[in-house]
Amino acid sequence: MESLYLETFKAQTENIHPGLSVDCVIISFHEQKMKILLNKYKLSKLWMLPGGLVHKEEDVDEAVQRVLLQRTGLTNIKLRQFYLFGKKDRCNIDNNRDLLESYGVSPDDIPNLMSRYATLGYFAFVRYDQVSLSEDDTDLSMWFDIDKIPKLSHDHNEIINRAIKHIRLLIDVIPIGYELLPEEFTIVELRKIYEDILGEELDKRNFRKRMLTSELIVSLDKKRESDPYPQPNLYSFNMKRIEELLDL
Repeated sequence: MESLYLETFKAQTENIHPGLSVDCVIISFHEQKMKILLNKYKLSKLWMLPGGLVHKEEDVDEAVQRVLLQRTGLTNIKLRQFYLFGKKDRCNIDNNRDLLESYGVSPDDIPNLMSRYATLGYFAFVRYDQVSLSEDDTDLSMWFDIDKIPKLSHDHNEIINRAIKHIRLLIDVIPIGYELLPEEFTIVELRKIYEDILGEELDKRNFRKRMLTSELIVSLDKKRESDPYPQPNLYSFNMKRIEELLDL
């Protein structure tokens, strides 16, 4: 008897460019914590990064935008390619075989999951309240704290670690936070983003001074009334300055 899920897996793996995939480290900020989006097949024990095989008729940048749309409902998000992962043993073929068989699908019917493929790593910052997590009959998505990532499928833990290292190298070059926070935010919220990325606590006064001196943020003459007393000052991003830096 043919598995009900055979067509689902065929649709995901047919008309693809052999040996090439994309994986995306989607990063957000919620309740004072940086988050990373993971997904998994419901019958699999291992979570993984949102990703997929590249179709024959699309560019790799188009492929990762497709993945982002499927997993978050977002379009026109700034995605940054940071590394090509191509170790010969990066794909756990045994896990793929077990996954297919758990859904009653013969591995012989899905040959593209039974062979090695390299993957291009991307990262993106997204607003938590703008994301619509996907879920269907076979898989689901969930946010995880950046410091509580479980053991993942294939080499996806390595992909996350390299993405974070890459962002740390760029943290003094590209503006961080404007894609994660609302229009008005506190300096504590912005500092928490930097601390989670760097993996260390930052001096409060020095951080505030550094941000204001950089002209990336502007102090507003208002406070968030919903915050407990003493209510902290609110800030906004200086988008003109940020756009100047992004054009460099």
